[in-house]
Amino acid sequence: MWIDESTQKELGWLELKQHLATHARTPQGRKKCLELTPTTDHRWVEIMQNRCRRLSGLFDQGASSPLEQFDEIENDLIRAQKGGVLQSEGVRRVGHVMQVTSRVRRFLLNQADVEGDELVDLARGSMDLSELGAELLDAFEADGRLRDSASPELARLRKKVRALTEGIRSRLERLMHRPGSALFLREPYITQRGDRYVLPIRADAPEPFPGIVHDTSQSGATLFIEPAEMVDEGNRLKIFQAAVLDEEMRILSGYSEEIARQTDSLRNNLETAAQFDLIAAAVELGRKYAGRWLELGSKEIELRDARHPLMALALKQVVPNDIRMSSQHSCLVITGPNAGGKTVTLKCVGLMALMTQAGLPVPVAEGSRIGCFTEIWALIGDAQDIDRGLSTFSAHISGLAGILQHARAGSLVLLDELAADTEPRHGAALACAVCQELVEMGATTLVSTHYEELKRLPFRNERIVNVSVGFDSKTMEPTYQLHPDVPGRSLTFDIARRLRIPESVLREAGSYLDHSERDLDRMLENLDMQKQAVAELRDELAGKIDDYNRRNDRLERQLEVINTEKNQLIQSQSHKVLAEISDVRQEIAGWIEKLKHHTTMKTAVEASHAVKDLAKRAESLGASPSSEEDRRAAESVESDGIQVGDKVFLKYLGKEGRVVSVDVKAGVATVRLGANMRTRVAVEQLKRIRSRRSDRDQNQKNRQSTPPKIRVNPPGSASSLVVRSIDNTIDLRGLRVDEAIDWLEKFLDKAFGRSEHTVFIVHGHGTGALRSRLRDYLRTSPYPHHFRTGTPEEGGDGVTVVKLK
Repeated sequence: MWIDESTQKELGWLELKQHLATHARTPQGRKKCLELTPTTDHRWVEIMQNRCRRLSGLFDQGASSPLEQFDEIENDLIRAQKGGVLQSEGVRRVGHVMQVTSRVRRFLLNQADVEGDELVDLARGSMDLSELGAELLDAFEADGRLRDSASPELARLRKKVRALTEGIRSRLERLMHRPGSALFLREPYITQRGDRYVLPIRADAPEPFPGIVHDTSQSGATLFIEPAEMVDEGNRLKIFQAAVLDEEMRILSGYSEEIARQTDSLRNNLETAAQFDLIAAAVELGRKYAGRWLELGSKEIELRDARHPLMALALKQVVPNDIRMSSQHSCLVITGPNAGGKTVTLKCVGLMALMTQAGLPVPVAEGSRIGCFTEIWALIGDAQDIDRGLSTFSAHISGLAGILQHARAGSLVLLDELAADTEPRHGAALACAVCQELVEMGATTLVSTHYEELKRLPFRNERIVNVSVGFDSKTMEPTYQLHPDVPGRSLTFDIARRLRIPESVLREAGSYLDHSERDLDRMLENLDMQKQAVAELRDELAGKIDDYNRRNDRLERQLEVINTEKNQLIQSQSHKVLAEISDVRQEIAGWIEKLKHHTTMKTAVEASHAVKDLAKRAESLGASPSSEEDRRAAESVESDGIQVGDKVFLKYLGKEGRVVSVDVKAGVATVRLGANMRTRVAVEQLKRIRSRRSDRDQNQKNRQSTPPKIRVNPPGSASSLVVRSIDNTIDLRGLRVDEAIDWLEKFLDKAFGRSEHTVFIVHGHGTGALRSRLRDYLRTSPYPHHFRTGTPEEGGDGVTVVKLK
């Protein structure tokens, strides 16, 4: 995408990137923000937007950014590559960056576990340098001094230095307290000069003090002398101090060499962290104004509730606007009063186009879209070219000529007050001609103007459309709202009247207008009044709709409560009916037992009457099918051929159940009702249900209850046709389980960093314990996409083949 520097500045693109950079946490991330460039590459924009949406979702779920601020280390890396030795500050800077960038890498691998997720792809090529980074940082104290544990030799030398220092100070203490020392000492304290321990000796001492003078006071009254008897000890201390410095230099040199070996990997890590920083900054910027990522490539502009991004960042309240241009239109003429928002509308569309093609979110409502432009041209505000002696109008025309020379189909052209600052009739004619030319080129054009002739142009060319910014004639203030398909009226006289221009002057000015201009102004004034009336009715209707929605929601809640109470009542009644039926069955069973043991005519008659009464009682307890559909389905199926597992309808209960067992000889089936209740029923009392709804529900239930399966490719599939090599194979035979898992994790990490697609794990057959534990680990590891058992040619069950993400 091409956009000149002037257009970038006019649209606020450079200022927007400065805002974006304030949300970056690293020097490389801030650089990425400031160098961000819009593009016509749809795939790049799609990847950028997907990464931002995915990261925003992770943040919404409670994840926090793994990034933290760190210093620039490029100079340190260059120095290390050239064989230089980094000082402790440089080594610590590099170690810190290693840990932070490795943490970013782990975040991307652990959080983004979706196949093909662009966040996972962002981590490819980076390496885990956290162990080396921790080693470098652990070698130093908080003040930057190397720890004694940095090497055994350093610990030994420093111990010797401390012992010598303590010995020297102890001997000097004794020397200060010898009898007669007051004749020599200026004051009883020990100090250092040039890394040598000395005593402050009086220059006017009665006799010379034996030793080496290392310094004098400014007055010359005090000599700082190392006693002669301490010179040898001081020399030994200097030797060991020099040895400490040499050992520290050797350690730093080793660290610098290791950093030099990891420079390429560290730069890759920095690039990954910088890309992540850019994405995180874009997400944070979007949250500042509740931004959305727009669909790119639409043939029309539809920005719903659009707010200028820079205004949305600076102000809490910004009037949102709908900016629309259908695919049938290629030129939008924006008219209205001064300070009404015409220029802001132009800049808003241009800046949102740039942001969208750079993958950034914009402050609009859902459903917004915008096209993909090959270039953007903007001619906004007053311009002068003093160096070339051009006036405002000449500079404007010069810029316009450049646009007409280079604009083409796919260009977005934004023209503010087109052809103004010249003789109005000629300027209007030129403006109309320019718009017609840009339409013929196929460029998407937005123009702001006060020219009446340009307002009439949409009535002559159907590809040009009007839009006006609102103005409240009562308060004489702009509303900043856009009104499509309506030209804005001229408010020159109205504003002049408000600013107390005499009425006689305004009447005289009106006399200079021809009839057509006066008629057009009156027409637009009437149209404006009607538009305000429609807006008031629309607001009133919106209020009534809101009231209706609130009442509807309340009624729906009440209906939900009623349905819940009804279901509870039905369930309660069902339990009651079942309980009474159970009592009936028990009474019948009692009469059967009684007849078995006392078969007399009197008993038979009593039993007959009792059974008739119980039958009437059971019939009065019966219920209709749960739904008309189930009833028809139950009646349409015969009871013949009922089998275990069939769903059946119990006619005397009005309930559905599932057949558990069937006694064919007795003609009785056992039916399960609900979760725990069972009943024995005569087969002729059952109807098999075969309704589509029931079968569909059962099938869906079966699908939902099917446990997920681990995805394992069969041997011989395309993914198994990979040649084994030293780089993609690890042999873990003979290792303990914990050691094997540790080696396997490091091996997978390196293979992922090299973008290996398939790796081979050799664990052997043995007892199968190692193989089982390794595969358990692979099921939870973030690296595999899937894995399988090796083919006979690959080693069979003694080898596991893993396809990486």
